[in-house]
Amino acid sequence: MRLFEVADRFVDDLETILRNLIKGGRPQKSSEPMEKQSQNISYPALSQLLNNQGYGNVDFKQFARIYDENPSIAPLIADYNQEYIILGTDEETMPKSNLGTPEGPSVDQMASQGAAAHLNSLS
Repeated sequence: MRLFEVADRFVDDLETILRNLIKGGRPQKSSEPMEKQSQNISYPALSQLLNNQGYGNVDFKQFARIYDENPSIAPLIADYNQEYIILGTDEETMPKSNLGTPEGPSVDQMASQGAAAHLNSLS
């Protein structure tokens, strides 16, 4: 049994490593926009990053099992095969922002309700 098979924080640490690779590991000289670029990481390279965190080596079969058992890392992975993992892009992995879709009443609606309540209290 390997440490990552029993460690409580392994999936969180793996997710952090993958997010960091997606955010900061892209080559800068490409004709594609940064949001559209993806990158590959080999299992030995991933194992080295995991070794730095205190975990053991990960090969294709182990990664496949981890991927299947932990749906939280699925959005970070575009695909994987026996040679390497293809990481998702920022566009695919970042949660969608709710900035354009307000929930609840707008500021104007709240102001109107507050003014109406104040006028009613004066009467």
